[in-house]
Amino acid sequence: MNVEKDNSDKSKTINIIIADDHTIFLEGITALISSEYINVIANCKNGQEVLDFLKAQYVDLVISDINMPVMDGITLVKKIKKLYPKTKIMMLSMYEERHIINKAIKAGANGYMSKNSGKKDILNAIESCMRGEKAIFTRQSKFTQKSIQNTDKSIKEISLTNREKQVLKLITQEASNSDIALSLNISKRTVETHKKNIALKLGATNTIGLIKIALKVKF
Repeated sequence: MNVEKDNSDKSKTINIIIADDHTIFLEGITALISSEYINVIANCKNGQEVLDFLKAQYVDLVISDINMPVMDGITLVKKIKKLYPKTKIMMLSMYEERHIINKAIKAGANGYMSKNSGKKDILNAIESCMRGEKAIFTRQSKFTQKSIQNTDKSIKEISLTNREKQVLKLITQEASNSDIALSLNISKRTVETHKKNIALKLGATNTIGLIKIALKVKF
């Protein structure tokens, strides 16, 4: 966890923690949003690092990715809302599926932004979260919390990459991680990452759930 020294006037700034397991993204988003009124006081690599930091110092807003090691973003949201209810939290993720956004909002997130968002949209979202408003945006369209929660999950709307479709097809054929890795000429760790991403997108909790959903729809 990299912590930056805070020399700003806290009464006039929004103190923020950013959590993401990709160093380049952390550095990029920190540079993008930092200003005289937005003070990034810490960069964390996972949810647990955020909680460790919050034990020692209050922050106004946590901006977090969803898919992180040790503790993921959804779990982090739930813990922050329970332990530090005054701290706002906004998800900033590559996932744009409605059911994932809905899951984050139901967990207690104050906002959800796509990593495809521009600087202006992210800054507007930060301001909205701090005003107590919901800031929810994806590349395709903007949603309100109410519209998301009232929308039934449709697996036909779920977007899988070509590689994820290949992995899913092999899963339905009962191929092991080793078999999938060999067939696609990728590592077992990469297979595991693809399976985790597919499960998150489809809302499945295990391999059996993945197979059941895959058999319902032709991706």
